[in-house]
Amino acid sequence: MSAVELAVKKVKKLSAPQARALLGWLDARHANGTAVKKRRSQPWWRKGTARQRMKKLKEWQDSVRLTTDWEPPRMPDDLVKPFRL
Repeated sequence: MSAVELAVKKVKKLSAPQARALLGWLDARHANGTAVKKRRSQPWWRKGTARQRMKKLKEWQDSVRLTTDWEPPRMPDDLVKPFRL
């Protein structure tokens, strides 16, 4: 069952005073402007403006910088042939 069908079933079971109270509550929400607003559809990875995302990335980068002692592997000295230009 969809959410709408479940909501309709629940609303049908309300008494008249409960239905009036629910309608009054909904009207108050719409009057205050606190009704559910449609969000702009953005992908989940785009949270905030580009500047905010860059700031967050820089903060993360600073927090992980120099937190490891890993170094890239080096070629063993015996395999390196000396050369002249």
